[in-house]
Amino acid sequence: MITLIVTFIVGAVVGALVARNNIKKLNALVEEAKELADKAEAELKELKAKSKKPTTRRKPTSAKTTKKK
Repeated sequence: MITLIVTFIVGAVVGALVARNNIKKLNALVEEAKELADKAEAELKELKAKSKKPTTRRKPTSAKTTKKK
């Protein structure tokens, strides 16, 4: 019974240490992902601005060319 309690306590301590180490790595990855998302959003805005063309009005087609025989 005592070994079970000791095993649980040791497992909790080891788990906390491992989690603390992984939190640092995870935070670094999240920061990097945020930076990449900001860059991608800026590029997307730039591409959208470049691709906007002035709207041109289409000439209406004559009735003769649209009739089917």
